[in-house]
Amino acid sequence: MTKSAQQFEIQSLDHFTEFVYEQGWTDGLPVFPPTREAIQRMVDYIGRERGEVLGSIYPGDGEATIENVAANCVMAGCLPEYLPVVLAAIESIVDPDLPLTTTQSTGAGALCTIVTGPVVGTLGFRTREWIFGPNGGRANATIGRAIRLILWNIGRAHPGKLTKGTMGHPASWSYCIGEEQELSPWAPMHTDFGIDAAESAVTVLKAGEHSQIAAPLNTVGLNECINILARGIGRPGVTSSGGKRAFLFVINPSLAQAFADAGYSREKLRGALAERAFKYSYDWQNDSKQGNAVPVADPYPQTPSERQTMMAPVLPDEVLVCVGGGVAPRMGQCVAISSRSSAGRPFLTKAVKFPQ
Repeated sequence: MTKSAQQFEIQSLDHFTEFVYEQGWTDGLPVFPPTREAIQRMVDYIGRERGEVLGSIYPGDGEATIENVAANCVMAGCLPEYLPVVLAAIESIVDPDLPLTTTQSTGAGALCTIVTGPVVGTLGFRTREWIFGPNGGRANATIGRAIRLILWNIGRAHPGKLTKGTMGHPASWSYCIGEEQELSPWAPMHTDFGIDAAESAVTVLKAGEHSQIAAPLNTVGLNECINILARGIGRPGVTSSGGKRAFLFVINPSLAQAFADAGYSREKLRGALAERAFKYSYDWQNDSKQGNAVPVADPYPQTPSERQTMMAPVLPDEVLVCVGGGVAPRMGQCVAISSRSSAGRPFLTKAVKFPQ
C-alpha cells in the first residue's frame, strides 16, 4: 500500500522558501507551496485516487503516484487543467520502452515534451514567436517545469549523486512546447503514430543537441532548404551514442506552408529529409544497431581527424516534423533537436486522457 504524503506545518511564505531549499525539493528555482488544498484541487479535477501508482521514476526509482505528481505540478505553478498533460508525459517516462539512462549519464541529455492537438489551444500554449521561451506562456513553462521537478523529487535526479551529467543541459529547467495548429498546413504530429487528429497527445523525446537553423526560402529556394535542414543532422562527434536515433525538426509556419504548397505532406517531408541526411561519427558505437555504417573520407580535410569517420543513413521513422514558431514570411526557420538515446526508444507518444 502506498504511504500517505508527509505533511509539514510552515509558519510563513518566507519560511517555506527557505525550508524548500533546506529539504532539497527544488533544483534551484523557487517553487509554490504544495498545500493540501492545492493538491486536492488537482486530484479532484482528474477524479482519480490519490494513491494510484503510475510507475517508478529513474534514476532513483521513486514511486510516482497521482498525489506526488500533483504536488510537483502545484510546486511548478500548474493549473489543475494541466495535470492530464503531465500525466501523459509521465506515462512515457515510466514506460520501459523509454529508459532514461542517457538523460542522467555523463552526456546530460534532457527530456523535451511536445504537446499536440486541440489541448494546445485550450490550455493557451504559446506556439509562435519564441516558442521555446521565455514567452510568457504559463502552460509551456509550468508543464515543462513540473516534469523536471518530478524527475528531481520522485526520481532523485540530483547532480553528482544519481546523475552524472558532466556539463548539464540548460533546457532541463523547462523544455516543453505546443505544436502550432491554426497556421499549420498539416494534421497534428501525433497522427504519424496512429492517434486520431481530434485527440491530443504528448511526445517525450530524450534530447541532446538543440540547434537553430535558418532556411532562407527567398534566396536559396525550397529544394536547397531541404538540404540545409538535412545537413543539420549528424556532424561528427554529435549524438554518436549507440541506441536508436531520432531527429526533431520544429519548422516555422511559413516554411511548413511552402512545403505544403509544393506538394509535401508531413510524411513526404520526413522521407525527403531522411534521404538527404547522413549520420557521421568518428567511432561508431554498436554498428549493427545503427545499420549500414561505412567508412568515408573525412569531411574536414583541412583539419583531418586521427580516426576513421563513419557514415550511416538516416531512416524516415527517425525524423519527426512539428510546426511552430513565428511566421517570418520570407525566411524559413527551424530548430533541430537530436536525440540522446543509448538504450530503448528515443521518444514515445501517448494520448492525453481527460477526466470523464
